[in-house]
Amino acid sequence: MSAKLSQRIGTQARAARHRAGLSQAQVAEAIHVPTLVLSRLERGRLLPSLPTLVDLCGVLRVSVDLLLSGEGLAFPASEGAGR
Repeated sequence: MSAKLSQRIGTQARAARHRAGLSQAQVAEAIHVPTLVLSRLERGRLLPSLPTLVDLCGVLRVSVDLLLSGEGLAFPASEGAGR
């Protein structure tokens, strides 16, 4: 369950970051985590703590439920390839 959830959050967070035109470094700095941590989160390798998730959503200007639901932001399969 947590692997699917972390993958869903990561995919949605990456899509939201791209749509916002922000780099990983910019977002990582804004939420006070190392860039490596944000990278792992976006790849679904790390489940964020609740405070980090809330901060991330604030910076990306998306709701927590959007990242948790996995609906609405993710790239179509062909668009996300190679990003």
